[in-house]
Amino acid sequence: MIIDAHVHCRDFAQRKKETVRHALEVARDSGVSAIFDMPNTDPALTTKELILARLALAKEAGVSDVFYGLYAGVTPHPEQIKGVVALSRLSPQVVGLKMYAGQSVGDLAIPTCEEQGLVYATLASEGYEGVIVVHAEKEDHFLPELWDAHKPFSHCLARPEAAEIASVQDQIQLSQLMGYKGKLHIPHISSPKAVEIITEARKHKVDISCSVCPHHLLFDWTQMDGENGILWKMNPPLRAAESRAGLVGLLKRGEIDWIETDHAPHLYEEKVGSPWMSGIPGLASWPFFLEYLRREGFSDARIRELVFDNVANRFGVDIAYRMGRPLVDRTGDYAFQPYARLAGLVR
Repeated sequence: MIIDAHVHCRDFAQRKKETVRHALEVARDSGVSAIFDMPNTDPALTTKELILARLALAKEAGVSDVFYGLYAGVTPHPEQIKGVVALSRLSPQVVGLKMYAGQSVGDLAIPTCEEQGLVYATLASEGYEGVIVVHAEKEDHFLPELWDAHKPFSHCLARPEAAEIASVQDQIQLSQLMGYKGKLHIPHISSPKAVEIITEARKHKVDISCSVCPHHLLFDWTQMDGENGILWKMNPPLRAAESRAGLVGLLKRGEIDWIETDHAPHLYEEKVGSPWMSGIPGLASWPFFLEYLRREGFSDARIRELVFDNVANRFGVDIAYRMGRPLVDRTGDYAFQPYARLAGLVR
């Protein structure tokens, strides 16, 4: 009964971290009906050949209970954009496009407004009406001089909420200026102010949606002050307690469209030592997220909207709504279990 619209599988060169096959198996055992894979792989999913090879991996996995979709990555090159737009029209498994408006993991960042505007202009000229998902962090609002790996909390200061807020404003303005007629989506929203900007844009008929991850609902940045706080390093980072609480309230008010995990497994040694990779696993913890929503007072109907219906409607995907599938706890598949307390594994 779940569509996880934000999952990082790690084939090809990084398959030691996660594979398409393993992610699909974990999804099946965790009650997930579909995963949408991100394109910041090594190499990145920006060409027809690589995307078709990725889809072949999913077919070979043989996990028929779980739909595998992916996003094609966009670059600032018009011919490349035209190519992935054409492919998205041919394959229903290419569920949308992904643009990184700031550096995260991988080398797909398109940091300048000039280049981002070119992306929207090209999509407009191609008549693209699908979804473009944008990692919204504005690099010139980063404060890299504050980052100190031996003080994990500093990551939250080095990538402040202001960077997300500014980038969300940019995406709205640029998409409208360039005449983009498709759907705009902001994933892993972490700033209540950014959500408020999106809500206001909707009042002016901007076709924009946003989603939130469990880690931004459950944890604040004090998590990074504790022992092994570096394990909670992610992009965008954890925020202050008041921002976390604000997101919960906005979710309850219906201003956030769905929940996704941003499942991003890394090797343990990459998390606690150089290069101190950003991202945490979440795909196996879906049963616990559903229980969290129930405890927060969400009705079964509202939970279904947040974890299935809104995603299916936004992307126009035809995915079977499955219930009653036996669950298997797969959290132990990952060296780091960030939601262990939520799962009742530790006290």
